[in-house]
Amino acid sequence: MSKAKFVLGAALAVGSVAFVPVALLAPSVAEAQQKVSASVGKPLKAAQDAIQKRNWNGALAAIKQAQAVEPRTAYDNYKINELLWYVYLQQGRNADAARLLEQQMASGMMPAGEKVQRTKTLAQLYFRGGSYGKAAQFASQYLKSSPGDQEMQLLIAQSYYQQKDYKNAIAAADRMIKGSAKPSEDVLQLKLRSSYEIGDQAGSAQALDLLLKYYPSQDTWSRVLDGFISQTKHDHELLALYRLSEDVGVLSKPRQYTDMSQALVVGGYASEGQRVIEKGIAAGVFQGEELARAQRTLESAKRRADAERAELPKAAAKLAAARTGDEMYAIGKLYFSAGDYAQASGAFAKAIAKGGLGDADDASMMLGISLSRQGKRADAAKAFAGVKDPRYAEVARLWTMKG
Repeated sequence: MSKAKFVLGAALAVGSVAFVPVALLAPSVAEAQQKVSASVGKPLKAAQDAIQKRNWNGALAAIKQAQAVEPRTAYDNYKINELLWYVYLQQGRNADAARLLEQQMASGMMPAGEKVQRTKTLAQLYFRGGSYGKAAQFASQYLKSSPGDQEMQLLIAQSYYQQKDYKNAIAAADRMIKGSAKPSEDVLQLKLRSSYEIGDQAGSAQALDLLLKYYPSQDTWSRVLDGFISQTKHDHELLALYRLSEDVGVLSKPRQYTDMSQALVVGGYASEGQRVIEKGIAAGVFQGEELARAQRTLESAKRRADAERAELPKAAAKLAAARTGDEMYAIGKLYFSAGDYAQASGAFAKAIAKGGLGDADDASMMLGISLSRQGKRADAAKAFAGVKDPRYAEVARLWTMKG
């Protein structure tokens, strides 16, 4: 399933960096015996006041005044850097903020009670700053204390992906999928993209199944079906994919309507082709030359559809007199094109039971679609299971996920 159009369509999600309130910058109980030098305390107080007003440039200027004081104690430097990394964070200077925060954690002055949460913040900062190896390192360290944190588990998987270590990205994603009753959309998208990068078709299929099961949005369907349509070279597959696009509500572009209509007419479903192009025109999707092209497509479809409609009154008698499966299948197509799915499903079922079909897989597919459009999901699933060709069966599997 190497369909780049949909596997690369979603952006990586990154958790928000934890907010550090100014209250945390005041001395903790463990620091009660230590004091900031008076000469450093004055500009630091000005920096804190500026932070409260979200005046980051003013805070930075005050911090620089504190850094200029000589001499300074190690504790002075610790408190200066507490404010400085936080200001860098607010200014979007993630790499600088991460460098300082790591230095703070290694200083020996940070209270033990703060270290766990700061480790998570550090992992997020390194990820945002593009240091993905460091991000994974500190996320792993944090998970030793909070093993159930899915945000950090996802960050590790994302870090592997950003380093093009797709196998480890998939392994990290699989651990999250296995441990969750409903995996997040982010982790499923990451597994899908990573599987695509290394050509893991089974992995792509699993991720697609879960995405369409838990997050059957129009965006997901559109990316999935666009990818399949762009790759297929089989007429029956193309028609099944176009019909599914219509049923899940992602048939929306002018070219989709005209291409689908033309393919239907050529495939022997002229009445359906007429309905589809008329639907697009009524929806106002065509403008200018596209509208002129749609009108030409409509006229061609109407001529063929008139011939089909002339045959409909004779269809029941022909089905009763049919001697071969192919004759029954042709009558099923006629009913289907006219939108009579109940009669179509009966004809297709009769054709399959008779056997000797030139294209048994398409008969099973058309039976499944006819039943699906009648709302008979269980019966449709049984029909779709009759499609044996691997590529066509993959399309049939998508139909079973329509809901």
